[in-house]
Amino acid sequence: MDLKRVSAEEAKKLVEDDGYVVVDVRSMPEYAEEHAEGSVNIPFLHRTPQGMIPNEDFARIVQFRFPDTDAKIVTTCQMGGRSVRAAQQLLNLGYKNVVDLRGGFGSERDEGGNIVHPGWKDSGYAVETGEPEGFSYKSINNEANQARQEAAAASAPAEEPAAAPAMAGPNRFASTTRTVQCARLGKELPGLKRRPYPGELGQRIFDTISAEAWNAWVEHSKMIINEYRINSADPKAIKLLMEQCEQFLFGDGAARPEGYVPS
Repeated sequence: MDLKRVSAEEAKKLVEDDGYVVVDVRSMPEYAEEHAEGSVNIPFLHRTPQGMIPNEDFARIVQFRFPDTDAKIVTTCQMGGRSVRAAQQLLNLGYKNVVDLRGGFGSERDEGGNIVHPGWKDSGYAVETGEPEGFSYKSINNEANQARQEAAAASAPAEEPAAAPAMAGPNRFASTTRTVQCARLGKELPGLKRRPYPGELGQRIFDTISAEAWNAWVEHSKMIINEYRINSADPKAIKLLMEQCEQFLFGDGAARPEGYVPS
């Protein structure tokens, strides 16, 4: 299905007249600084000290927030680059009513800084700041994880503790063409499809960590984020998670971050 792109004026009309919801796929700090009033934040990429990295939970959180594939969605980012990719992924997931805001939130500009396609803000439409409950990624992600934990507990035998939900199907991180001698598991296993982070740590993980070990870290990191209510927009939290990741994969395993006080 071809992706339809609309102007800020058309997007506002779709929201007001046809029940569309603006889904801002920028990072959490960008959204918190300023966003379209009433928009929902589901980052397509996360901002870290090492650069922008894919949000591996993007599809899962979208499907939690919008369980009906007939949901009416306008995707937006800062200028329109990330949101086009995000919108295409939504179409691939089966969503039928997805359009992309051309110009994004902050307007598409030429090399001289001149506005080519005005975005939401430059069109004079209502904006807000912060991380509103029920609309920010932090609150939606917490709700999704809580619902998954409750579903797992409800399906577990009464006499046994609820097990962590099994990953459906093949490991989504695994490459079908390359293997590595896994530094954590000590055996040759399928490697990762791509570097999980930019920089030296990301390359080291790509070269020596299997997809199986990486999946174990992803599940462990969710526990840390949820239990300690870590805000992934906080540079201190990102630094801590990177340290925990390195210890988990190459050390003796990561413990809970003792003494960490979430912001």
